[in-house]
Amino acid sequence: MSVQALLLAHTLRALTGLEPDPTQVPGQLPAQAQTGTEAEVRAEVVLSDTEVEYVEATWSETVIRGRPWVPHKRVATVSEGTRLVVRGVVESRDDQGCKGKPWYAVYPFGYVCSQHVRETKKAPAPGTAMALGEGKRLPFTYAYVRADGVPLYAGYADIDAGIPTRPLTKGMSVVVARSLEYDGYEWIQTRDGAFIPKSGIRYGGQGSAFAGVEFSGDGSYHGPSFAWTHGVKGTRVRTAPSPKAEIVQTLPLRTRVPLLERADSQDGGGEVFWRVGEGQWIDASVLNEVHLIEPPADVLAGWRSEHVGNDQWVDVDLGEQVLVAYRGHQAMFATMISSGRSHATPRGNYPMWAKVASTTMANQAYEDKPYMVQGVPWVVLFQGHNALHGAYWHDKFGNKKSHGCVNLAPLDARWVFEWLGPSLPVGWTGYLPSDLQRSPVVHVRDSSKATEFVQERPIGPPDREAEKARAEEAEARRAAAAVDAPVLDPSDRYDPSFVPGGRVSDTLDVGGQAQGDGESGARLEAREDVDLLPG
Repeated sequence: MSVQALLLAHTLRALTGLEPDPTQVPGQLPAQAQTGTEAEVRAEVVLSDTEVEYVEATWSETVIRGRPWVPHKRVATVSEGTRLVVRGVVESRDDQGCKGKPWYAVYPFGYVCSQHVRETKKAPAPGTAMALGEGKRLPFTYAYVRADGVPLYAGYADIDAGIPTRPLTKGMSVVVARSLEYDGYEWIQTRDGAFIPKSGIRYGGQGSAFAGVEFSGDGSYHGPSFAWTHGVKGTRVRTAPSPKAEIVQTLPLRTRVPLLERADSQDGGGEVFWRVGEGQWIDASVLNEVHLIEPPADVLAGWRSEHVGNDQWVDVDLGEQVLVAYRGHQAMFATMISSGRSHATPRGNYPMWAKVASTTMANQAYEDKPYMVQGVPWVVLFQGHNALHGAYWHDKFGNKKSHGCVNLAPLDARWVFEWLGPSLPVGWTGYLPSDLQRSPVVHVRDSSKATEFVQERPIGPPDREAEKARAEEAEARRAAAAVDAPVLDPSDRYDPSFVPGGRVSDTLDVGGQAQGDGESGARLEAREDVDLLPG
């Protein structure tokens, strides 16, 4: 068997079993059928043989559904050109969704309308979603808007007419597809085809170079393990557990140290110290501590381990600003995070409800401050709008920073995204489990609080009715206050200084250079509460 075939087989094995399929066990209803209509529960999907071995997606976002009919929930999306392995064909039961044409059953799960793909002789490419270029930490080239009023144009006709689609605000970020000259001026074109004057943006770098660590061992140890120092100007190491003890050395930011012994301050001042070596003590307040724990209740469902073979789960400690990924009792990986500062990250046990390779995050209709962050990479949604995801705009990991999500450095976000099942193959852009019982659980706790563990939010995606109610309340509030909705109107927000050829001040207040990263670029905080997967 060729290396390519082995890689493909490995990828398919990684996905198989995580998504139920009615054809896998004849006569036995799938676990998620209880959420469907009675007709769906009783429906039998009959696969027929086909000479078609592989198909290639022809739509920019081709939908893979859990059943070969519409309406039925999508379970994945793939980009145009993505190749899929065919395992059978199913005739349409009606004209809905596929215009009466057949559906292909594809590996590792799901069904795709034959009208949305074409036959190909090429097998799927091996690998994972969003492969990186050599020496890269991020999948795209990013740029930051330099000031309020920079115009965005939908196309060449709008440029010619001098009518921008909208002005952008300072700090927004975009994904740059290319730079070009048009009508004598320099422009960038974004990944979604819009145009922005090049004078109105500045390029970002590769994000933080920080990365977490993988574990070895048998999983038998649970307790204090190690910590990262987070003193920006250095972390002092003393000869005794006392703020008055002699300083023997100063450690750089993010030095990893073992947690050997805990002790209260000898001076009775209430400080807590950790011994990190012989005669070496550090104040716990300048450490991000990693404590390995047993799987909490409701995190490792016996059903999931038995039927799916997936015992993955993630522990997020808001008190220490760290994340540990586990397989059963065994810690696999640990890193620092940035959780919610302006809006607290909710505590609780949350099964992953979606994975998205990358997405644009923007303000909701009920929010008064516009923002937009394009190309947010490696997104794992675990509760409503809250997600684990890569953050390329700051390097404050180990400190609260986000709007509620769990920010990860790019290298760490990629590790977590690819490790959590299912791993998305090349070209797969999103996955929505139809049965949350099969999803890895994100366990969010706060070790700094003495209270018992609480479930602060419901599991799953945002409640659409609740979102609609919030939008209506916001409209009523704005009307009562005689304040227009936060839609940027070019007639009163457009800044003529950004007409192509105008000048932009070089004095910018967009954040500092990433810690440990020699590349320049803005480091701005995004706000992540956005409906990432409409429809």
